[in-house]
Amino acid sequence: SSGINAEYGENADNKPDPAISIENSNDVPENAEKCAKTGKRPRFILFVGNLPYTVTKEALQDHFKKAGALEDVRLLLNAQKEPRGCAFVEYKTSAAMLNALLYHHTSFQDRKINVEMTCGGGGNSAKRKKKLQEKRNKSSELIHKMLAQKKKTKSAIK
Repeated sequence: SSGINAEYGENADNKPDPAISIENSNDVPENAEKCAKTGKRPRFILFVGNLPYTVTKEALQDHFKKAGALEDVRLLLNAQKEPRGCAFVEYKTSAAMLNALLYHHTSFQDRKINVEMTCGGGGNSAKRKKKLQEKRNKSSELIHKMLAQKKKTKSAIK
């Protein structure tokens, strides 16, 4: 296919469209105050699902580094040390993480991958589920703003 996928901002090469990426994010992570008090830095982690079971850490790094500077890629493995089809991708900045969210529902090694916010720690407590939903809502709003801004820019150029 060619052109832009309007919903997710992917171009013909199935990569996030750089015209809608976030270069400088003024968004302060909601845990910034807590991080300042504890001396720990904020973390920008995404969950990536529906990966092929043949995926390698290196292939994921190559794919996701296009969105920004990577901190780490953690491939989840089963008891036999084989990929489980999901991973955590950590970025150095919130802007890079938000750019990577544009990979949601794009193709990776012939699979339609899921890229979503995570709040770390695992578990299914009501508090964690609420926090996760709030993060996903916020990221969804930001992506829609980015796409709307791109549409405005495109129509202004015409």
